[in-house]
Amino acid sequence: MQGRYEEVDYKRVLELLKQGGLIIDVREPKSYAKEHIKGAINIPASEIEKRLPEIPADKPVIVYCTNYSCTASLVAARKLAELGRTNVYRFVGGLLEWKTAGLPTESSA
Repeated sequence: MQGRYEEVDYKRVLELLKQGGLIIDVREPKSYAKEHIKGAINIPASEIEKRLPEIPADKPVIVYCTNYSCTASLVAARKLAELGRTNVYRFVGGLLEWKTAGLPTESSA
C-alpha cells in the first residue's frame, strides 16, 4: 500500500518531536558529523530502504537535509511513502531553517 508524506516547517517539526517523533538527517555521514539537528539520527537517503527496520512505524518520522534546494529529503520521504509509511514528514527548510530559527544543533566530529 502506498503511504504518504507531508511537507512541514520547523514549527511543525517541534510539535512532532514533542509527540515522540524521530528526526532523521538523510545527508551523507560526513555532513551529519559536521553539524546536525540536536537529537537527529543519520540514515542517508540512499540507505532508507535497507535500514527501514531502524525506523519505527508507529511514530512520526521527520526527514531533512541541508536546505530548500537539497533533494535528499524529498527522495527519502517518497521512498518511505512507497514502502507504505503514512506518518512521514519532510522538513523542507532543513538544517538552514532550523539554525535560522535559533534552534539547537550538535556535531559528532
